[in-house]
Amino acid sequence: MMTREIEVQILGQNFNFNIPGSIGADDFLEIVDYVETKLKKIRSDIQDLDSFKLGLLASINIAEEFFSLKREYEKFKTALDRIDKMVSPLDIDSEEGDRLPIRFSS
Repeated sequence: MMTREIEVQILGQNFNFNIPGSIGADDFLEIVDYVETKLKKIRSDIQDLDSFKLGLLASINIAEEFFSLKREYEKFKTALDRIDKMVSPLDIDSEEGDRLPIRFSS
């Protein structure tokens, strides 16, 4: 897999990252910006954290957001699956006699 190196600045320090070619530079910079925003928010709330604790708290906060969104996604997917099961028996015949299944995909 091809990688490329990107240099970014986070909280005033420069870091070099090797990112896979499948991740766009703009996407990676958006992620870095998101993480830096989290770090700054935590640092503004609790000033006396060392770098390790700051990073750990940011990681835990981001993981909590991820799992919350994952639970929401699973609920949404379950609802779509139920709707799909209710609607799929209602296949509609077109004028040409072709079957056009009504489907939701998640």
